[in-house]
Amino acid sequence: MKEQSFGVIPLRRGDGEWEILLVLHGKGHWAFPKGHPEEGETPQETATRELFEETALTVKRQLFSQPLKEHYFFKREGGVVEKNVTYLLAEVEGEVEIQVEEISDFRWIPLIQAERLATFPETKRLIQQLQEIGLS
Repeated sequence: MKEQSFGVIPLRRGDGEWEILLVLHGKGHWAFPKGHPEEGETPQETATRELFEETALTVKRQLFSQPLKEHYFFKREGGVVEKNVTYLLAEVEGEVEIQVEEISDFRWIPLIQAERLATFPETKRLIQQLQEIGLS
């Protein structure tokens, strides 16, 4: 079975350095806000809607035209799921208000420290990519 999700890697400027937002999903893992598309939505519409629904944040500006991608497999009842997630990298604005049905906590953390908090290897890899392109 294959699944596609879209999300935003939320960044803000804090004390002269980039901070990244990680959310603690209800299943116990730290990652970025993301979700599945609704009928007729573009990837960008899905990503920005999910960001707002899960955190109440909005995109101030997209930082790169090319999206970042995660690809991984996980087990679910009935078999193995192949998951593809496409992220927009964006500077965001607003105050975080978590969607308690899906998110149990959040943390703004300096980009250079975020890899330690992220749960999955694919999320850690994305954070490493951001550090390599000079956002740290």
